[in-house]
Amino acid sequence: SLDGSPVPFRCSSFHDPIPPSCEGKPRPLKERNNQIRAVLQSVSIVVMSGRLVVGKGKMLFLATILFPISTRAFAPVTTHLPRAFGTSLHVRSTSSPSSKPNNKKKKKKSFRRVESPKPRPILNDYEENRDLWVNDDRLIAPINCEHFETCPGCTVNANVGNVDIVKSAKLFFSSAAVRKKRMDIVGGRKDQYDIRDEDVMVEEADDGFYKVVIPSPVKQWRTQAKLAVSAKSSSWSRDGCDFGLYQRGTHKVLPIPSCEVHHPSINKAVRALEEATAKVGTSAFDENSSEGGLRYVQFQVERTTGRVCLTLVWNADSSKRAQPALSRLTKELQRLAPKLWHSMWLHCNDGTGNNIFARNPNRWTRISGPEFVREPIPAGEMGWLYFTPMAFRQGNMDGFDILANDVARAIPGGSRVCELYAGVGLLGLTALSYHAQERNTPLVWLRCSDENPANPRCFKRSVDSLPMSITDRGRRKRRHSSKKDDGPITIADLMQEMETADSSERDTFGEEKTEQEKVAYKVASAAKALYIGQALGANVLVVDPPRKGLEDEVLKELCKPVNSHQNFAEDKAMLMIPDHKVNWVNDVDTLIYVSCGFEALARDAEKMLSSQAGWMLESATGYVLFPGSDHVETIAIFKRRR
Repeated sequence: SLDGSPVPFRCSSFHDPIPPSCEGKPRPLKERNNQIRAVLQSVSIVVMSGRLVVGKGKMLFLATILFPISTRAFAPVTTHLPRAFGTSLHVRSTSSPSSKPNNKKKKKKSFRRVESPKPRPILNDYEENRDLWVNDDRLIAPINCEHFETCPGCTVNANVGNVDIVKSAKLFFSSAAVRKKRMDIVGGRKDQYDIRDEDVMVEEADDGFYKVVIPSPVKQWRTQAKLAVSAKSSSWSRDGCDFGLYQRGTHKVLPIPSCEVHHPSINKAVRALEEATAKVGTSAFDENSSEGGLRYVQFQVERTTGRVCLTLVWNADSSKRAQPALSRLTKELQRLAPKLWHSMWLHCNDGTGNNIFARNPNRWTRISGPEFVREPIPAGEMGWLYFTPMAFRQGNMDGFDILANDVARAIPGGSRVCELYAGVGLLGLTALSYHAQERNTPLVWLRCSDENPANPRCFKRSVDSLPMSITDRGRRKRRHSSKKDDGPITIADLMQEMETADSSERDTFGEEKTEQEKVAYKVASAAKALYIGQALGANVLVVDPPRKGLEDEVLKELCKPVNSHQNFAEDKAMLMIPDHKVNWVNDVDTLIYVSCGFEALARDAEKMLSSQAGWMLESATGYVLFPGSDHVETIAIFKRRR
């Protein structure tokens, strides 16, 4: 208004009715831009507050605001536009007859620039944990756990690399069938059928191809644990609960309060739960009668703080049904150890099966504390990984940091990477950070996918924690601007963007260009992700399936021969090919298979190596990620010969 006070202004959408003075067909965008230029020559710009998400149609939004204004007489009304343009815009518009001047002076808001990501703690030294001397010491180091004789969790108390599953893996990768497809045996031969029998004959069962790594100390490595709950006494008296693992072949809970492989914070949390449940009389769930409340507990340790994210699994269909016993327990836990808890969650499970968790978000309730547990991205000096109890998290985060670094180093610089079974994107984001921060060979793009709907929010927060120079987020919206990415956009920038909009925003087909995101996430199963084109154009494919191995559809695609006549993914001619004729992994030259179930890996590897897809085995490394157990994680790297 005339006295300088702001008058609210409603931004109409692009499809709102045209003002009466402009009745008829909507004018072409180019004509509107000309009209905007005329308006901009006579207006000054001032922005007070507000927020607006502006996509690639930034100038289209500006046209929407100014188009009706320019067709009327300019009344002296101050209009405030959102802060999305990064500078101020003083626009004159007509005021309605009922508009009243607002004489109340508003205090000008100040906006603080978002700080750049800061370096975060580096928890594990990669070179030290991959040192051969350190590895040899860990192979023979004892665990010496007092629960070893009765606990079902560990099968060995020392010599953690000398377990049956590791021996089986060494035999498999040394077998004649696999040696025929190993790159160290085939070498530079062009024809794999020229290999002589003596090249694949092995006198010993283990030829040393399968390397074994102990990526973390053998004690206190477990930073996530799920424990079953039972009543302390056989009677129905509420004298507290025991927490532990089921004895082999039974559902009888064996308490393990002093487990040597648990992180110290987990053992503290177990003792606090035992004391709190006894104090408030919490009842444990009984399978025979289906009575009682507490069924399972999960502990997740945030390594940088040592605090525990606690999840209580309750025999109820809603949080209301868990009261008042739930509130009594959580209050007592907070009283006993106020500095121990990162957060507390409730998961309602009144089912009869053995599943601990359901993915139904309505079954989860955050009781207290932050939503996310933060862990440093294993590579580089910046960036965080974010987890909630609904997202998958490795039990040994220290060991998996080393494994993730090895995956990142196996990916060539400047690659286009697709990750299936990605979880929160740990492996892909580690590779993205490693190549950008440590090697200066940034990835072209990264596509991750997983079927858990809880993962994208964790993934997005992780991407936002990385510098914009790594993720390119926000840059593509301003690619025509002459200013730096973090600077304001001026009228000159807007005018330049309008000048170039009619030409540079169109491709050779006359259609609007859509610039691909550098980092993207898709909620989909691995098979669905392939069939919607997630791996088209990718030269590296990373898979980290569950213990059952690859889905049949994924394995089928990996076993297809390379189609040399198939167009590149960026070619629009690909749209003309029927889906059943498309090789969805045709561009992949490197396959990195991260396995947590060796039997499934052996089955999938045999099918791929015996197919006509051209796969050869470059390396295989075993990681004793859970020292004491009969389990091994394996990274198998396959290369494709075309």
